[in-house]
Amino acid sequence: MRAVSTFDRIMKQPSISIVLVSATLALLSSASANAQTVATKAALPRLEGETLSGKKIVLPDNAHGKIALLAIGFSRKGGDATRAWSSRFKKDFGADARFAVYPVAELEGAPRFVRGMIVGSMRKGTPTADRDRFVTLFQGTEELKRFVDFSTNDEAYLLLLDPKGAVTWHGHGIFREEDYTALQTVAKRSAAQ
Repeated sequence: MRAVSTFDRIMKQPSISIVLVSATLALLSSASANAQTVATKAALPRLEGETLSGKKIVLPDNAHGKIALLAIGFSRKGGDATRAWSSRFKKDFGADARFAVYPVAELEGAPRFVRGMIVGSMRKGTPTADRDRFVTLFQGTEELKRFVDFSTNDEAYLLLLDPKGAVTWHGHGIFREEDYTALQTVAKRSAAQ
């Protein structure tokens, strides 16, 4: 004779089963394609790269003292997704010297013989004034992917740093106004401290 658990008895009641299945489906369907999360002062791994103006850069060190948005792309399509986030953030905070945007192009996976052409193309498409903060990375990809909870090349991965270099917010996805609001709120809160 098999013992009947409380769970088995509950699940045999059709109304309870339907409610549980419906609640689960509603929860899953309401989850955004863009995962947005508030982090709790996580430490960013050192990102050593080069700017489009040819200068060496280390993040978060070079962003010290700024509320900085790192908009990271792991592919051309991911890079395109970072532009919308970066542009909107600059529109809202670009006139305030306490803020900075660092677009980051992860290129470690690109074949070495085409990296120069990729960087040249990015340089050509980036205004001169923005080149000192546009970062190209050729190392540390796997650690960075783990840190940002990487799931696909086609999205922007976003990290908001406080002036001490700690991550106060992170998210990923294509730009959507309702997701941007969460980033904007944390950025404003950081500025008020």
